[in-house]
Amino acid sequence: MSIKLYVLGGLTIITKGKDTFEVNGKTVCECLNHLVSLIPKMKEILFYETGETLALYSNIEVLVNDKSVNTEGLAKEVNDGDEIRIKKNNQ
Repeated sequence: MSIKLYVLGGLTIITKGKDTFEVNGKTVCECLNHLVSLIPKMKEILFYETGETLALYSNIEVLVNDKSVNTEGLAKEVNDGDEIRIKKNNQ
């Protein structure tokens, strides 16, 4: 399953200016993990550990097809052709 993932704003510093990636996954979490496999440095920017699991930092916003996934979070299911955007909010 191919999902377009866009890295926005200041996060492109970590991706060396690249802002679009093709990732695979059935959920937002799987897609972000695919991104981390491509750019390992993204893990420490996006996630923090909560015991045995990872959670997104509160200043990271994730949108699927331009809709926030705040309520569903990382478990939000995605479909072939969906678009994910991640950005860092200023706090």
